[in-house]
Amino acid sequence: MFTKISGSKWKNIVLFITVFTFVATSLVAVLVYKFSGEVSGAAEVNGKEIPIYEFNYTYEMMARNLQNQNIDITAFKKEIAKQAMDTIIENELIYQQAEKEGLLATKEQVKEEILNIPAFQSNGKFDKNLYLQIVNSLGLTPEAFENLLQKQLTVNHVKAILLSSVYVSDEEIETFTKKQLTKISGDVTLIKPKEPVISEQMIKDYYEKHKNDYATQQGKKVEIYKIDINKLGQEKAENLAKDLFTKAKSGSLTNVPPEVEKVFDGELYQDTKLENVPSEVLSEVESLSKDKKVSFSKTPSAYYIGIYKEDVVKSKPIEEIKSEITQKLKREEYQKAVENLHKTTDITALLNNNNVEKSTVSDMTIQEFVVKYGIKSNELNNITNLKVGQTSKPISTDEGVLIFKLSQITEPDKDKMEEMKKSIEPLIKSQKFADLYQMYIDNLKKKANIKINKRLLEGE
Repeated sequence: MFTKISGSKWKNIVLFITVFTFVATSLVAVLVYKFSGEVSGAAEVNGKEIPIYEFNYTYEMMARNLQNQNIDITAFKKEIAKQAMDTIIENELIYQQAEKEGLLATKEQVKEEILNIPAFQSNGKFDKNLYLQIVNSLGLTPEAFENLLQKQLTVNHVKAILLSSVYVSDEEIETFTKKQLTKISGDVTLIKPKEPVISEQMIKDYYEKHKNDYATQQGKKVEIYKIDINKLGQEKAENLAKDLFTKAKSGSLTNVPPEVEKVFDGELYQDTKLENVPSEVLSEVESLSKDKKVSFSKTPSAYYIGIYKEDVVKSKPIEEIKSEITQKLKREEYQKAVENLHKTTDITALLNNNNVEKSTVSDMTIQEFVVKYGIKSNELNNITNLKVGQTSKPISTDEGVLIFKLSQITEPDKDKMEEMKKSIEPLIKSQKFADLYQMYIDNLKKKANIKINKRLLEGE
Protein backbone atom coordinates (compact mmCIF):
# COMPACT_ATOMS: atom_id res chain seq x y z
CA MET A 1 0.00 0.00 0.00
CA PHE A 2 2.79 2.36 0.88
CA THR A 3 5.87 2.51 -1.28
CA LYS A 4 8.16 4.44 1.03
CA ILE A 5 9.11 3.71 4.61
CA SER A 6 11.98 5.78 5.87
CA GLY A 7 14.47 3.78 7.89
CA SER A 8 15.33 6.69 10.13
CA LYS A 9 11.69 7.55 10.76
CA TRP A 10 10.94 3.90 11.53
CA LYS A 11 13.75 3.95 14.09
CA ASN A 12 12.29 7.10 15.59
CA ILE A 13 8.94 5.41 16.17
CA VAL A 14 10.53 2.31 17.72
CA LEU A 15 12.73 4.55 19.90
CA PHE A 16 9.66 6.62 20.78
CA ILE A 17 7.85 3.52 22.04
CA THR A 18 10.88 2.01 23.78
CA VAL A 19 11.77 5.20 25.60
CA PHE A 20 8.18 5.53 26.83
CA THR A 21 8.51 2.17 28.55
CA PHE A 22 11.39 3.34 30.73
CA VAL A 23 11.23 7.13 31.03
CA ALA A 24 9.65 8.52 34.21
CA THR A 25 6.12 9.82 33.76
CA SER A 26 7.22 13.19 35.10
CA LEU A 27 8.81 13.86 31.70
CA VAL A 28 5.49 13.44 29.92
CA ALA A 29 3.06 16.34 29.63
CA VAL A 30 -0.22 16.17 31.50
CA LEU A 31 -3.26 15.08 29.53
CA VAL A 32 -5.96 17.71 29.26
CA TYR A 33 -9.10 15.77 28.55
CA LYS A 34 -12.03 18.21 28.76
CA PHE A 35 -15.58 17.17 28.08
CA SER A 36 -16.58 20.45 26.52
CA GLY A 37 -19.85 21.27 24.87
CA GLU A 38 -18.22 24.33 23.27
CA VAL A 39 -16.41 22.33 20.57
CA SER A 40 -18.06 23.04 17.23
CA GLY A 41 -16.83 19.83 15.60
CA ALA A 42 -16.89 16.30 17.00
CA ALA A 43 -13.71 16.88 18.98
CA GLU A 44 -10.54 18.93 19.04
CA VAL A 45 -7.09 17.31 19.27
CA ASN A 46 -4.11 19.57 19.87
CA GLY A 47 -6.04 22.49 18.40
CA LYS A 48 -7.15 20.60 15.28
CA GLU A 49 -10.87 20.04 14.87
CA ILE A 50 -12.27 16.65 13.93
CA PRO A 51 -15.35 17.32 11.76
CA ILE A 52 -18.79 16.06 12.75
CA TYR A 53 -19.05 13.96 9.59
CA GLU A 54 -16.10 11.83 10.74
CA PHE A 55 -17.90 10.97 13.98
CA ASN A 56 -21.19 10.33 12.16
CA TYR A 57 -19.53 8.06 9.61
CA THR A 58 -17.66 6.06 12.26
CA TYR A 59 -20.79 5.73 14.40
CA GLU A 60 -22.83 4.60 11.40
CA MET A 61 -20.28 1.97 10.38
CA MET A 62 -20.14 0.56 13.92
CA ALA A 63 -23.93 0.52 14.19
CA ARG A 64 -24.33 -1.21 10.82
CA ASN A 65 -21.76 -3.83 11.77
CA LEU A 66 -23.76 -4.72 14.88
CA GLN A 67 -27.07 -4.69 13.02
CA ASN A 68 -25.62 -7.01 10.39
CA GLN A 69 -25.04 -9.44 13.26
CA ASN A 70 -28.75 -9.15 14.14
CA ILE A 71 -27.98 -7.14 17.26
CA ASP A 72 -30.59 -4.60 18.39
CA ILE A 73 -28.61 -1.42 19.07
CA THR A 74 -31.47 0.50 20.70
CA ALA A 75 -30.08 0.19 24.22
CA PHE A 76 -26.42 0.57 23.16
CA LYS A 77 -26.44 3.87 21.26
CA LYS A 78 -24.50 5.76 23.92
CA GLU A 79 -21.90 2.97 24.15
CA ILE A 80 -21.51 3.02 20.35
CA ALA A 81 -21.19 6.81 20.41
CA LYS A 82 -18.42 6.61 23.01
CA GLN A 83 -16.59 3.92 21.05
CA ALA A 84 -16.90 6.00 17.87
CA MET A 85 -15.52 9.05 19.71
CA ASP A 86 -12.59 7.04 21.12
CA THR A 87 -11.83 5.72 17.64
CA ILE A 88 -11.77 9.07 15.84
CA ILE A 89 -9.60 10.57 18.59
CA GLU A 90 -7.13 7.66 18.44
CA ASN A 91 -7.01 7.93 14.64
CA GLU A 92 -6.40 11.68 14.83
CA LEU A 93 -3.59 11.22 17.36
CA ILE A 94 -1.91 8.64 15.13
CA TYR A 95 -2.44 10.80 12.05
CA GLN A 96 -0.82 13.82 13.70
CA GLN A 97 2.15 11.74 14.85
CA ALA A 98 2.51 10.23 11.38
CA GLU A 99 2.47 13.74 9.91
CA LYS A 100 5.43 14.67 12.12
CA GLU A 101 7.27 11.55 10.98
CA GLY A 102 6.50 12.12 7.29
CA LEU A 103 4.43 8.93 7.06
CA LEU A 104 1.12 10.26 5.75
CA ALA A 105 -0.65 8.48 2.92
CA THR A 106 -0.30 10.52 -0.27
CA LYS A 107 -3.09 11.69 -2.57
CA GLU A 108 -1.83 9.22 -5.17
CA GLN A 109 -2.18 6.35 -2.70
CA VAL A 110 -5.70 7.48 -1.79
CA LYS A 111 -6.64 7.65 -5.48
CA GLU A 112 -5.19 4.19 -6.12
CA GLU A 113 -7.12 2.77 -3.17
CA ILE A 114 -10.40 4.27 -4.42
CA LEU A 115 -9.86 2.87 -7.92
CA ASN A 116 -9.36 -0.61 -6.45
CA ILE A 117 -12.36 -0.69 -4.11
CA PRO A 118 -14.77 -3.28 -5.61
CA ALA A 119 -17.87 -1.37 -4.45
CA PHE A 120 -16.92 1.50 -6.77
CA GLN A 121 -16.42 -0.73 -9.81
CA SER A 122 -18.75 -1.70 -12.61
CA ASN A 123 -17.74 -4.62 -14.83
CA GLY A 124 -14.32 -4.64 -13.17
CA LYS A 125 -13.62 -0.95 -13.82
CA PHE A 126 -13.91 2.14 -11.65
CA ASP A 127 -17.28 3.84 -12.15
CA LYS A 128 -17.23 7.51 -11.15
CA ASN A 129 -21.03 7.83 -11.04
CA LEU A 130 -21.28 4.77 -8.82
CA TYR A 131 -18.55 6.16 -6.60
CA LEU A 132 -20.38 9.49 -6.17
CA GLN A 133 -23.69 7.72 -5.59
CA ILE A 134 -22.30 5.53 -2.80
CA VAL A 135 -20.34 8.34 -1.14
CA ASN A 136 -23.41 10.60 -1.19
CA SER A 137 -25.51 7.81 0.33
CA LEU A 138 -23.08 7.82 3.27
CA GLY A 139 -23.79 11.52 3.82
CA LEU A 140 -20.31 12.50 2.63
CA THR A 141 -18.82 14.64 -0.09
CA PRO A 142 -16.02 13.09 -2.21
CA GLU A 143 -13.55 15.39 -0.45
CA ALA A 144 -14.73 14.27 2.99
CA PHE A 145 -14.57 10.60 1.99
CA GLU A 146 -11.05 11.01 0.61
CA ASN A 147 -9.95 12.76 3.83
CA LEU A 148 -11.34 9.86 5.84
CA LEU A 149 -9.63 7.34 3.58
CA GLN A 150 -6.29 9.14 3.77
CA LYS A 151 -6.46 9.10 7.56
CA GLN A 152 -7.41 5.41 7.65
CA LEU A 153 -4.61 4.44 5.24
CA THR A 154 -2.16 6.39 7.39
CA VAL A 155 -3.41 4.70 10.58
CA ASN A 156 -3.14 1.27 8.93
CA HIS A 157 0.41 2.07 7.86
CA VAL A 158 1.47 3.06 11.39
CA LYS A 159 -0.15 -0.09 12.77
CA ALA A 160 1.77 -2.16 10.22
CA ILE A 161 5.01 -0.56 11.39
CA LEU A 162 4.17 -1.29 15.01
CA LEU A 163 3.27 -4.87 14.16
CA SER A 164 6.58 -5.36 12.36
CA SER A 165 8.39 -4.49 15.61
CA VAL A 166 6.71 -7.31 17.52
CA TYR A 167 9.02 -10.29 18.00
CA VAL A 168 8.07 -13.67 19.43
CA SER A 169 10.94 -15.86 20.58
CA ASP A 170 11.10 -19.66 20.47
CA GLU A 171 11.32 -19.63 24.26
CA GLU A 172 8.06 -17.69 24.53
CA ILE A 173 6.32 -20.14 22.21
CA GLU A 174 7.70 -23.10 24.16
CA THR A 175 6.62 -21.68 27.53
CA PHE A 176 3.17 -20.64 26.30
CA THR A 177 2.49 -23.96 24.59
CA LYS A 178 3.57 -25.95 27.63
CA LYS A 179 1.24 -23.93 29.83
CA GLN A 180 -1.64 -24.56 27.47
CA LEU A 181 -1.20 -28.33 27.15
CA THR A 182 -0.03 -29.35 30.60
CA LYS A 183 -2.82 -31.33 32.31
CA ILE A 184 -3.82 -30.78 35.90
CA SER A 185 -6.10 -32.44 38.46
CA GLY A 186 -7.33 -31.08 41.75
CA ASP A 187 -10.06 -29.52 43.86
CA VAL A 188 -11.78 -26.30 42.83
CA THR A 189 -13.51 -23.90 45.20
CA LEU A 190 -15.43 -21.27 43.25
CA ILE A 191 -16.67 -18.29 45.27
CA LYS A 192 -19.47 -16.35 43.56
CA PRO A 193 -21.60 -13.40 44.67
CA LYS A 194 -25.13 -14.04 45.81
CA GLU A 195 -27.88 -13.38 43.27
CA PRO A 196 -28.57 -9.62 43.30
CA VAL A 197 -32.04 -8.50 44.40
CA ILE A 198 -33.50 -5.85 42.09
CA SER A 199 -36.20 -3.70 43.67
CA GLU A 200 -39.11 -2.01 41.91
CA GLN A 201 -37.58 1.36 42.80
CA MET A 202 -34.28 0.42 41.11
CA ILE A 203 -36.17 -0.53 37.96
CA LYS A 204 -38.17 2.69 38.02
CA ASP A 205 -35.07 4.85 38.61
CA TYR A 206 -33.21 3.15 35.76
CA TYR A 207 -36.17 3.60 33.42
CA GLU A 208 -36.48 7.31 34.19
CA LYS A 209 -32.75 7.84 33.70
CA HIS A 210 -32.52 5.83 30.46
CA LYS A 211 -35.97 6.44 29.02
CA ASN A 212 -34.52 7.88 25.82
CA ASP A 213 -32.74 4.59 25.15
CA TYR A 214 -36.15 2.98 24.67
CA ALA A 215 -37.62 5.71 22.49
CA THR A 216 -40.17 4.66 19.88
CA GLN A 217 -40.93 8.13 18.59
CA GLN A 218 -39.38 11.59 18.67
CA GLY A 219 -41.49 14.67 19.17
CA LYS A 220 -41.52 18.09 20.76
CA LYS A 221 -43.22 19.91 23.62
CA VAL A 222 -45.11 22.94 22.31
CA GLU A 223 -47.69 25.53 23.22
CA ILE A 224 -50.30 26.78 20.73
CA TYR A 225 -52.21 30.04 21.25
CA LYS A 226 -55.31 31.17 19.36
CA ILE A 227 -56.38 34.79 18.79
CA ASP A 228 -60.03 34.71 17.61
CA ILE A 229 -60.77 37.24 14.85
CA ASN A 230 -64.54 36.79 15.11
CA LYS A 231 -64.53 37.63 18.84
CA LEU A 232 -61.99 40.46 18.83
CA GLY A 233 -62.35 41.95 15.40
CA GLN A 234 -59.73 41.98 12.66
CA GLU A 235 -57.68 44.97 13.79
CA LYS A 236 -57.50 44.08 17.49
CA ALA A 237 -56.83 40.42 16.76
CA GLU A 238 -54.06 41.28 14.28
CA ASN A 239 -52.33 43.71 16.67
CA LEU A 240 -52.57 41.24 19.52
CA ALA A 241 -51.19 38.42 17.36
CA LYS A 242 -48.24 40.55 16.17
CA ASP A 243 -47.44 41.62 19.75
CA LEU A 244 -47.61 38.02 20.99
CA PHE A 245 -45.42 36.79 18.13
CA THR A 246 -42.80 39.51 18.73
CA LYS A 247 -42.58 38.76 22.44
CA ALA A 248 -42.41 35.02 21.84
CA LYS A 249 -39.57 35.52 19.31
CA SER A 250 -37.57 37.62 21.77
CA GLY A 251 -38.24 35.23 24.65
CA SER A 252 -40.00 37.91 26.69
CA LEU A 253 -43.48 36.41 26.66
CA THR A 254 -44.33 36.13 30.35
CA ASN A 255 -47.98 37.12 30.64
CA VAL A 256 -50.55 36.11 28.05
CA PRO A 257 -53.58 38.44 27.72
CA PRO A 258 -56.90 36.90 28.78
CA GLU A 259 -58.28 37.39 25.26
CA VAL A 260 -55.74 34.82 24.00
CA GLU A 261 -56.79 31.17 24.27
CA LYS A 262 -54.21 28.47 24.89
CA VAL A 263 -55.53 25.62 22.74
CA PHE A 264 -52.67 23.17 23.30
CA ASP A 265 -49.89 22.68 25.81
CA GLY A 266 -48.16 19.32 25.64
CA GLU A 267 -46.16 16.85 23.58
CA LEU A 268 -46.61 16.72 19.83
CA TYR A 269 -45.70 13.63 17.82
CA GLN A 270 -46.02 12.75 14.16
CA ASP A 271 -49.29 10.93 14.71
CA THR A 272 -50.80 13.51 17.10
CA LYS A 273 -54.25 14.76 16.05
CA LEU A 274 -55.68 17.99 17.51
CA GLU A 275 -59.38 18.56 16.89
CA ASN A 276 -59.29 22.23 17.90
CA VAL A 277 -56.30 23.13 15.70
CA PRO A 278 -56.66 23.37 11.88
CA SER A 279 -54.44 20.98 9.89
CA GLU A 280 -52.53 23.80 8.17
CA VAL A 281 -51.72 25.33 11.56
CA LEU A 282 -50.68 21.97 12.97
CA SER A 283 -48.40 21.42 9.97
CA GLU A 284 -46.67 24.73 10.67
CA VAL A 285 -46.27 23.93 14.37
CA GLU A 286 -44.80 20.53 13.53
CA SER A 287 -41.91 22.30 11.79
CA LEU A 288 -40.82 23.96 15.04
CA SER A 289 -37.39 23.05 16.42
CA LYS A 290 -34.43 24.41 18.40
CA ASP A 291 -33.60 26.57 15.40
CA LYS A 292 -37.19 27.73 14.75
CA LYS A 293 -38.92 28.27 18.07
CA VAL A 294 -41.99 30.28 17.06
CA SER A 295 -44.56 29.86 14.28
CA PHE A 296 -47.23 32.28 13.02
CA SER A 297 -50.32 31.05 11.18
CA LYS A 298 -53.55 32.69 10.00
CA THR A 299 -56.89 31.18 9.08
CA PRO A 300 -60.04 33.09 8.05
CA SER A 301 -61.27 33.02 11.66
CA ALA A 302 -58.13 33.22 13.82
CA TYR A 303 -54.39 33.77 14.27
CA TYR A 304 -52.28 30.99 15.80
CA ILE A 305 -48.92 31.29 17.56
CA GLY A 306 -46.92 28.10 18.12
CA ILE A 307 -44.03 28.05 20.61
CA TYR A 308 -41.38 25.32 20.80
CA LYS A 309 -40.33 24.33 24.34
CA GLU A 310 -38.07 21.26 24.00
CA ASP A 311 -37.54 17.97 22.19
CA VAL A 312 -39.21 14.95 23.76
CA VAL A 313 -39.40 11.23 23.09
CA LYS A 314 -42.15 8.68 23.47
CA SER A 315 -40.68 5.59 25.10
CA LYS A 316 -41.86 2.04 25.48
CA PRO A 317 -43.98 1.60 28.62
CA ILE A 318 -42.00 0.43 31.62
CA GLU A 319 -44.17 -2.70 31.87
CA GLU A 320 -43.10 -3.69 28.37
CA ILE A 321 -39.37 -3.56 29.12
CA LYS A 322 -39.41 -4.33 32.83
CA SER A 323 -37.93 -7.79 32.35
CA GLU A 324 -35.17 -6.45 30.09
CA ILE A 325 -34.25 -3.74 32.61
CA THR A 326 -34.31 -6.25 35.48
CA GLN A 327 -31.85 -8.54 33.67
CA LYS A 328 -29.60 -5.62 32.78
CA LEU A 329 -29.55 -4.40 36.39
CA LYS A 330 -28.83 -7.92 37.62
CA ARG A 331 -25.83 -8.15 35.30
CA GLU A 332 -24.56 -4.75 36.42
CA GLU A 333 -25.04 -5.47 40.13
CA TYR A 334 -23.50 -8.92 39.77
CA GLN A 335 -20.47 -7.47 38.00
CA LYS A 336 -20.02 -4.90 40.76
CA ALA A 337 -20.17 -7.71 43.32
CA VAL A 338 -17.57 -9.70 41.34
CA GLU A 339 -15.25 -6.69 41.27
CA ASN A 340 -15.64 -6.31 45.03
CA LEU A 341 -14.75 -9.99 45.47
CA HIS A 342 -11.57 -9.43 43.48
CA LYS A 343 -10.56 -6.70 45.95
CA THR A 344 -11.17 -8.87 49.01
CA THR A 345 -8.11 -10.63 50.47
CA ASP A 346 -9.80 -12.15 53.54
CA ILE A 347 -10.50 -15.76 52.48
CA THR A 348 -12.68 -16.43 55.53
CA ALA A 349 -14.89 -13.46 54.67
CA LEU A 350 -15.08 -14.61 51.06
CA LEU A 351 -16.22 -18.09 52.08
CA ASN A 352 -18.72 -16.91 54.71
CA ASN A 353 -20.42 -14.09 52.81
CA ASN A 354 -20.84 -15.55 49.32
CA ASN A 355 -22.04 -18.59 47.43
CA VAL A 356 -19.44 -21.38 47.39
CA GLU A 357 -19.32 -24.15 44.77
CA LYS A 358 -16.88 -27.04 45.14
CA SER A 359 -15.88 -29.39 42.32
CA THR A 360 -13.06 -31.59 41.09
CA VAL A 361 -11.18 -31.50 37.79
CA SER A 362 -9.28 -34.46 36.37
CA ASP A 363 -6.66 -34.43 33.60
CA MET A 364 -7.85 -31.06 32.29
CA THR A 365 -5.41 -28.98 30.26
CA ILE A 366 -4.54 -25.62 31.72
CA GLN A 367 -5.99 -24.09 28.57
CA GLU A 368 -9.34 -25.82 29.16
CA PHE A 369 -9.22 -24.93 32.85
CA VAL A 370 -8.68 -21.24 32.12
CA VAL A 371 -11.51 -21.13 29.57
CA LYS A 372 -13.96 -23.05 31.75
CA TYR A 373 -13.58 -20.79 34.78
CA GLY A 374 -12.88 -17.50 32.98
CA ILE A 375 -9.48 -16.98 34.59
CA LYS A 376 -7.74 -13.74 33.66
CA SER A 377 -4.48 -14.05 31.69
CA ASN A 378 -2.54 -12.18 34.37
CA GLU A 379 -3.62 -14.85 36.89
CA LEU A 380 -2.25 -17.78 34.87
CA ASN A 381 0.98 -18.04 36.85
CA ASN A 382 -1.03 -18.69 40.01
CA ILE A 383 -1.96 -22.02 38.40
CA THR A 384 1.19 -22.93 36.50
CA ASN A 385 3.56 -22.23 39.42
CA LEU A 386 1.74 -24.56 41.81
CA LYS A 387 3.37 -27.75 43.03
CA VAL A 388 1.47 -30.94 43.81
CA GLY A 389 -0.30 -30.56 47.17
CA GLN A 390 -0.23 -26.76 47.12
CA THR A 391 -3.30 -24.50 47.22
CA SER A 392 -3.42 -21.32 45.20
CA LYS A 393 -4.18 -17.90 46.59
CA PRO A 394 -7.57 -16.45 45.50
CA ILE A 395 -7.65 -16.15 41.70
CA SER A 396 -9.87 -13.61 39.92
CA THR A 397 -12.32 -15.05 37.40
CA ASP A 398 -15.17 -13.67 35.29
CA GLU A 399 -17.71 -14.96 37.81
CA GLY A 400 -15.93 -14.43 41.11
CA VAL A 401 -12.90 -15.88 42.88
CA LEU A 402 -11.39 -19.34 42.52
CA ILE A 403 -9.13 -21.33 44.86
CA PHE A 404 -7.42 -24.40 43.42
CA LYS A 405 -5.61 -27.23 45.20
CA LEU A 406 -3.33 -29.17 42.81
CA SER A 407 -3.32 -32.94 43.30
CA GLN A 408 -1.65 -34.07 40.06
CA ILE A 409 0.20 -32.59 37.07
CA THR A 410 0.88 -34.30 33.73
CA GLU A 411 3.47 -32.99 31.29
CA PRO A 412 2.20 -32.42 27.71
CA ASP A 413 2.70 -34.85 24.84
CA LYS A 414 5.65 -33.77 22.68
CA ASP A 415 3.84 -34.34 19.37
CA LYS A 416 0.93 -32.19 20.49
CA MET A 417 3.40 -29.56 21.64
CA GLU A 418 4.98 -29.36 18.19
CA GLU A 419 1.59 -29.26 16.47
CA MET A 420 0.35 -26.42 18.64
CA LYS A 421 3.52 -24.36 18.23
CA LYS A 422 2.68 -23.89 14.54
CA SER A 423 -0.50 -21.98 15.33
CA ILE A 424 0.42 -20.32 18.60
CA GLU A 425 2.86 -17.68 17.30
CA PRO A 426 0.17 -15.50 15.63
CA LEU A 427 -1.87 -15.52 18.86
CA ILE A 428 1.08 -14.41 20.98
CA LYS A 429 2.04 -11.81 18.38
CA SER A 430 -1.51 -10.48 18.28
CA GLN A 431 -1.61 -10.06 22.05
CA LYS A 432 1.81 -8.40 22.16
CA PHE A 433 0.73 -6.05 19.36
CA ALA A 434 -2.46 -5.15 21.25
CA ASP A 435 -0.40 -4.28 24.34
CA LEU A 436 2.12 -2.31 22.28
CA TYR A 437 -0.59 -0.42 20.39
CA GLN A 438 -2.38 0.51 23.62
CA MET A 439 0.88 1.74 25.11
CA TYR A 440 1.49 3.84 21.98
CA ILE A 441 -2.00 5.38 22.14
CA ASP A 442 -1.77 6.03 25.89
CA ASN A 443 1.50 7.87 25.38
CA LEU A 444 0.05 10.06 22.63
CA LYS A 445 -2.94 10.87 24.85
CA LYS A 446 -0.72 11.86 27.76
CA LYS A 447 0.90 14.52 25.61
CA ALA A 448 -2.32 15.67 23.95
CA ASN A 449 -4.82 18.43 24.53
CA ILE A 450 -8.20 16.86 23.77
CA LYS A 451 -11.62 18.45 23.92
CA ILE A 452 -14.80 16.50 23.22
CA ASN A 453 -18.22 17.64 22.06
CA LYS A 454 -20.18 15.93 24.83
CA ARG A 455 -23.48 16.55 23.08
CA LEU A 456 -22.58 13.76 20.69
CA LEU A 457 -22.06 11.36 23.58
CA GLU A 458 -25.36 12.33 25.13
CA GLY A 459 -27.20 11.76 21.89
CA GLU A 460 -28.44 15.32 21.70
